[in-house]
Amino acid sequence: LGSIITFNPLATLKYTHQNHKGMETFGIGILGCARIAKKNCRAVKKLSSSSCLQITAVASRSKEKAVDFVNEVVLRALDDGDGDDGAQQQTPRIFAGENAYDQLLNSVTTTTPLINAVYIPLPTMLHERYVAKALRSGKHVLLEKPVAPSSKSYREMLHAASQNGKFLMDGTMFVHHPRTKHFVTSIPNPNRVTFNFTFDGGSDFLKNDIRLKKDGDPMGCIGDLGWYCVRMGLLVFSSHDAGMLVRDDGDGGTFVTAVQVVRYEVNEEGVPYDADCLVHFSGNRVLSFRCSFIHPLNQTVHISGTGSEYTATMTDPVLPRDGDVLSYTLVKQGLICYDEITTEEVNEIQIDNSQVQEVCMWNNFARWARKVEQQTSSTSLWNGMNEQQWWMGDSAEVKDANANAFYSLYTAIVMDALMESIKFGGAKVQVKDM
Repeated sequence: LGSIITFNPLATLKYTHQNHKGMETFGIGILGCARIAKKNCRAVKKLSSSSCLQITAVASRSKEKAVDFVNEVVLRALDDGDGDDGAQQQTPRIFAGENAYDQLLNSVTTTTPLINAVYIPLPTMLHERYVAKALRSGKHVLLEKPVAPSSKSYREMLHAASQNGKFLMDGTMFVHHPRTKHFVTSIPNPNRVTFNFTFDGGSDFLKNDIRLKKDGDPMGCIGDLGWYCVRMGLLVFSSHDAGMLVRDDGDGGTFVTAVQVVRYEVNEEGVPYDADCLVHFSGNRVLSFRCSFIHPLNQTVHISGTGSEYTATMTDPVLPRDGDVLSYTLVKQGLICYDEITTEEVNEIQIDNSQVQEVCMWNNFARWARKVEQQTSSTSLWNGMNEQQWWMGDSAEVKDANANAFYSLYTAIVMDALMESIKFGGAKVQVKDM
């Protein structure tokens, strides 16, 4: 029983796709030919004309793999009509061999074609080394999650970015799509978020995938899948306001108070592949999530609270469905006839998806990086950074860049605590202040 009411606020939420005539090319170098890199390269191609983004270099230890990658993802995208109208993509430079990543990073920014920024989809344990080299060589960095093996490591990366006047951003795509901002603020006074993010990788995946290797991605499913769950919880309970993350609860408490991995399984290397987790926030608010490599695909998140009769639900936050719109639902259930019959009202909220989330992410990365560089170059480099501001400037772009970095760092801090809980057999772990 029930009715369906569909809202379509597309007129007010439409993603702005601006044309930046006269803007200089913003060259992107790709370190490695991972599967996720293909998705990101296709997004860059869609912005090749409007934002002047270009894939200008690809590095791989295998020359054959690099050539195939360029032919399949970079050049064929335009042939298939995947790029902006009028886009003219030159063939990217290819760096191959054991030192390919270093060769790309050491190439000077004045070399044609330009490499203004790099995308790093390498295993987590390699991030520290190559992010440091990229920043020292004068390149902005878009870094795949999980960003680092520890929050201390990521904090050092952010400080290095600040000192070099370059922008560092994590590759969490869904935070950049307008649907997410509407979803996380859809329930007033939320106090519960539940998130299941699972997929069944199969026996070969469990045995061989880098995400289950201690020297590759030692956080396993916590880092790969749990990262999204924690980020969603932070966004919901902060009402999409990064400043909330450092405001105490009135009693001097921290925003996130404690975490516990209440049930988990690890492989022979001690890397988790299945986990149920609790993240406790101030004000008696809780994020509960399951992340797993051994259960069927599920990416469902619910938000509820004492301030609303509705529950907000999204079933495709990380890997969205294809189509011109994305949606989430607001559901209200009731009971009639002496608690024997359930009534249900379902409201579907539709958000324009003419620019998919990875395109939104790359558009923001380019805008924020350009503004960081512009405002940093017009001021002295700031060495007294705090945890809310790594880059100087009062523009909206620089403020958004700092807020995004703060959410990333706080996510990494919660990752630390979750792994600490596993280390101590599923104990409840207090989260230290920022």
